[in-house]
Amino acid sequence: MENFKIEPLKGYGDLSFGMLIDDVVEVLGQPTNQEEIDSAYEDDSHVVVLDYEDNDFSAYFEGDAEMKLTNFYTFNEKTELFEAKIFDLNKDELVELMKQNGYENFIEDKEDGDCITYEELNLDFYFDDNQLVEVFWECQRG
Repeated sequence: MENFKIEPLKGYGDLSFGMLIDDVVEVLGQPTNQEEIDSAYEDDSHVVVLDYEDNDFSAYFEGDAEMKLTNFYTFNEKTELFEAKIFDLNKDELVELMKQNGYENFIEDKEDGDCITYEELNLDFYFDDNQLVEVFWECQRG
């Protein structure tokens, strides 16, 4: 994978939310690791996580009969959002980038680490010592 652009509510690079698990494997090849986890939602859907360690990201799939791409997690330093390499930004700079692109409202959570969430984009940024360390985002729900 060479395109590491986050497209909020749409996908990551050439991968789009809603893609079937087999289609993602066809594009990226076999994952480094594959595991099943419990769903974070009460619908008891089946969740499969494909880890691509060479690209520092994981793709999450949910469903019963068809496993569809629903979430991403990354710590890849090449990741871009709104044409900026976000892992080069500190917390204040990231908040400013979001503001410049029309997203001013966020929730800050320091209970489980240092996280800011942009609910309208289903996008979570995790920080350690004011430096971005992880990003998690998902498709539009419901």
